[in-house]
Order: sequence, then C-alpha cells, then structure tokens
Amino acid sequence: MDFSVMAKALIYVQQYSSPPLLNLAVSVVIASVLFVLVAKIFNNGRVKNLPPGRFGLPLIGETMGFLNALKADECDKWVADKVAQHGPVFKTSLMGCPTAVLTGQEGNRFLLQNDCNTIINKQPTTFVRIFGSKNINELFNEEHKRIRNAIMAFMKPEALQKCVARMESVVLEHFVEYWEGRETIFAYRLMKQLTFQVASDLLFGLKDPKEREILNTESITLIKAIWSLPLNLPGTTFNKGLNARARVVKRLSSLLNLRRGEIAEGKVAPDKDLMSWLITMKDDNNESLNDQEIIDNLIVLMIGGHDTTAILLTQLIRMLCLNPRVYKSVLQEQAKIRAAKQPNEPLTWEDIKSMEYTQKVVFETLRMVPPVFGGFRMTVQDVQYKGYTIPKGWQLFWETTTTHFNGEIFKEPKKFDPSHFDDKTPPYTFIAFGGGARLCPGYDFAKLQAEIFVHHLISKFEWSMIIPDEKMTCEPLPIPSQGLPIKLQVKGN
Repeated sequence: MDFSVMAKALIYVQQYSSPPLLNLAVSVVIASVLFVLVAKIFNNGRVKNLPPGRFGLPLIGETMGFLNALKADECDKWVADKVAQHGPVFKTSLMGCPTAVLTGQEGNRFLLQNDCNTIINKQPTTFVRIFGSKNINELFNEEHKRIRNAIMAFMKPEALQKCVARMESVVLEHFVEYWEGRETIFAYRLMKQLTFQVASDLLFGLKDPKEREILNTESITLIKAIWSLPLNLPGTTFNKGLNARARVVKRLSSLLNLRRGEIAEGKVAPDKDLMSWLITMKDDNNESLNDQEIIDNLIVLMIGGHDTTAILLTQLIRMLCLNPRVYKSVLQEQAKIRAAKQPNEPLTWEDIKSMEYTQKVVFETLRMVPPVFGGFRMTVQDVQYKGYTIPKGWQLFWETTTTHFNGEIFKEPKKFDPSHFDDKTPPYTFIAFGGGARLCPGYDFAKLQAEIFVHHLISKFEWSMIIPDEKMTCEPLPIPSQGLPIKLQVKGN
C-alpha cells in the first residue's frame, strides 16, 4: 500500500470536511483500509484475469487523482497515461467502487450498445443521490423506455420545430439586456444565464427572474456534487449537493401542484412546456408519471438542458474567435440566410436546416471540448472483454477523448476543422452526447439552441478574447478558468 497516497487522501478529506469531523473522516478511511485488506485475504483468487491497473487507496481509490485531473482539464492525459501503461482497458477505483475503464471505438461500442442484459446504466452513488433514483440515467428496460418516450415526445426534432420562435425570442432578449451597450462581458456567466432562461421557459414555463436565479444557483451546487467523494459530512461537496437537491425538490413540488391546477382550469396547454407535458401524458398502459419520476427527470434536464449547453455556447464563442477562417465561413452562411429575409423576420425551421456549415462547427466544438468527459455503467454479471474478466457489480467507464482525438478517425485531431464532419463519422467515435439507446434526449434541443445563438451572435457582434490563452478547468464540466472575458463591438445595421 502506498502510504504517501494515503497521506494525500487525508489532506484531501481535510480540505472538504469541517474541522470537528476530520477525525471521523480519518477513522472512516482507516476502517475501510482494514476492511478491504481483510476482504482481500478471503477473496483472493475469486476472480482471476482482471484487467491490468491498480485500485489505489481503499474507499477513495484513485478518485483524488481523477478529480484533480478533471479540475485541471487533463483527464485526457490521465486516461492516455494509463492506456500507455496498461492498454485500452484498465482497472481503477472511482467514487468508492472498483471500475474498469474501456477506451476507443471498440470500448465505446461495447458499453453504449450493451444495455440491460449484462450491463446497466448504473451511475455512482453521488450521481444517483443528487439526481434521484427515477432519473432517466438510472433506469433500464421498460422503465427507461417509458420515461425516454415521454421526454422524446417533447424533445425530438419534429416537436422542437414549434420551439424555434420561443427560443429565438429568449436569445434576442438576452442580447438586448446583457450585451448591447457593453464593451466587455464574461461570456460563460452570461451563457449560464441564457441557457437557464431557455430551459426555464421550455422545460418549466418559469418566467419569474428571481425563481430562475434561485434554481440556477442551486444547479451549480448540484453539478459539483455529482462527481464528488461520497462523504456525506457537513461541509463536503456531496453534503452541500444533497441539501441543494432537497431545496430544489421542494420548489419543483410546489410548481408541479400549481401547474396541475392551471392545466385543470384551462389556463395552461398540456404541451406548453415539458413539465406540463409530463404531467398530462399517458404511457402505453394509460398510466401517468408520478411526482418522483417527473421531478427526478426535470432535475436531470435542468442540468443537462442548460449547464452542458452553456459549455457548448461558451466554447463556440471561443472557437470562432480563435479560428478566423471558420468565423468567416459561418458569417457568410448566416449572412445568406439573413439576406433572404425581411428585417427582424424570425428564423424558421427551414432556416435552421440550411445551417449546414454552422452545424459542422457545432459538432467540431463538441468534438474538441465535449461538455461531459464520460459516463458510468455497471455489470450485472461477470463480463468478458478482450480476454479479461470484469466482475459482477463493477463500474464501467466510457470516455470521449480517445476517439475524439484519434488521428485515424479525425485527421489532424488537435486542429479545429469542421470538415472533420463532411462525411458521416464511424459509429461510436463521436460521442459527445453518448450513443446507442442512451443518446442524450436533449441532443437536438442543445443543437437547435446553438444554431439560433450563433446566427444572432455573428450577425450582431464582433468580439475578441481578452485572455487568448485562457486555460480550461472542469468542475466537472470544462469551463474557461477566468470566465472567458471578451471585448464587444456592436455591428452597424
């Protein structure tokens, strides 16, 4: 056992725990060490031919190194170093559970298309406790299908056509209120505000700015807790996340009751927003969703519907600034759309479909900086992969960077080049939104918002980065460390 690692882990615990409970945290770690050592003696040899790698410190495992790499935006290096040492599949311990990391197209395919029979979409304890046991990421078989069908009926491209005008209206209001008349802005903070406002409108029908701001603030606490050490002690990131979830559940429960009354009185249409839709829809057995199913999935979509999209919009601002040739091509495409319209005429679904180059820019941004680094699964029986045995109950982890930066798939992968998407990418290589039956249900929602945003951004403003070499940090999503401050100039009519 590496006691230097143990010492670092205890320092880490100290940083995230209140001082009076440090001794308790230390006792938990020591007790866990003894428990695992005894268990190892009795279980030695039970499962042979495990993937290569190391578990690290009991209880904490290699979570500290993983989270540190994530915060420094070096998870690609964390994975690459282990692949170089152990090969494309390796074992570790993350978030309190033994974990096998599968990399590359073959690993992505194995994990993302393999659902329910041998592998389930089981997230770490921290994720489940924050998002709730009925969130779509935690369900499988008929339960997953039931929830996914309910969400996709509102979020699929055909249904989103009617959202173009509402989404565009929010974007235009945002530019008027927060961009026009300002010489400098912090892009990431404003993208958080914009995407939460869009999510609040289309997901909750929430108009009250104060209520939106409260939920937006709570979401920051929630997202920091989903990939954290599973220590529910006062002052820890996980504990703060649990408290924030309790407050959000209380608010959403009140909003649900209010919305049911509005629907019953005919004041709100059943398809006005996703909350109304989930309240009124019936499944194949003519049954409604219960409150826990609705609330857990609204929390997931609140995070996924604005946090990851805020990352995408922030990175689009950055990438267009760093790549003048790409900027010029996007400007030409959007100018052509604008020239075919009357002044102030709103965008249509046909306009969105014609943004072919802009869409490639969106995809390339997602390839270079995927909002989510990877995701977890869990084995429900012993699994054989590449000659190794991955035991029942282990976590499995897929990650984006190995294929996103593979030169055999994307020529010159470190170069920002939308032509990477001139042709259809091989399956399970571009996985910014996952893949297979678990493809993110908000994929088209995010893409639509990005295209509308880029159209008005590039039509109305010129901008430059104040810190051109600004570094990224992940907590756990990749954001500019200084918030991406930019200089603005409004274009003349």
